[in-house]
Amino acid sequence: MLRDRGNIKWTSLMLPEHVEELKKLWSENEKEPMPILDEQELMELNQKCKIAYDQQQTVLITVHEDGVRKTLEGTIKKMDQHQQLIHLTTSEGIHKIPYQRLIYIEI
Repeated sequence: MLRDRGNIKWTSLMLPEHVEELKKLWSENEKEPMPILDEQELMELNQKCKIAYDQQQTVLITVHEDGVRKTLEGTIKKMDQHQQLIHLTTSEGIHKIPYQRLIYIEI
């Protein structure tokens, strides 16, 4: 049975710029679209945010950022209704997360 190495065998014949462009294309293919949340899920996210903020509990927040899901752990220091932002304090610093990027919250 013939086993092919795919693109690996051709990378030595390519210019570095071509290899870089191929890697960009592959990373773009791995990106996933923002999930669409229904009204009930949005209400649940809002309720969990308020509970975590009022009780100053540690939360795990999953956000959609540039086609990739990212999970942050910290406490909610401020909920800015006017700018639609959540200020999350983590060990890395303060993150300003737009409401539209929220996917999931775990208290």
